[in-house]
Amino acid sequence: MPAIPATHISDAHKLIADAKIDLYELTPSIGSGTLRFKNDSNERWLGNDYTGLPVKLSGETFTSQGSAPQPSLQIGDMGVNLSPFKPLIFNGGMDNARIVRYRVLLDDLINNRNIKEVSVYRVKRIESYSVSQITVSLAVFSPSGPSSMPFRQFVPPDFPFVVL
Repeated sequence: MPAIPATHISDAHKLIADAKIDLYELTPSIGSGTLRFKNDSNERWLGNDYTGLPVKLSGETFTSQGSAPQPSLQIGDMGVNLSPFKPLIFNGGMDNARIVRYRVLLDDLINNRNIKEVSVYRVKRIESYSVSQITVSLAVFSPSGPSSMPFRQFVPPDFPFVVL
């Protein structure tokens, strides 16, 4: 068995995983304007300011039993005043509001590069609201649920009237 070159070993040790940062945009269903926030500190990315708020998105994974994900978003904690969200909640702006999560690498955030992973949700219902914390149940913003491709493909030449 040949020895591994020393240059390969030193290059492998240079590989460092980059942090993933989640940036959120909440667009109310009523009115105009978009609220931009992220966990922890304030940041600026692609010309937009994201306010630092405690944020936690959970329940977005599929299970091996095939059940659909039931994501929820929790904004705030005991040390935060979320009273600016109160008009959105009581005038119906949070009902069916659109929430977009941009997942970017720390390096792309720092260097202001438009490289991102996008997830789009809508607010299904408000689970709880207090001055310091809001929890909303989310739905995946998709016209259809989980689906699979049929085993048989209907393509030419067997099906000459099918156009790709």
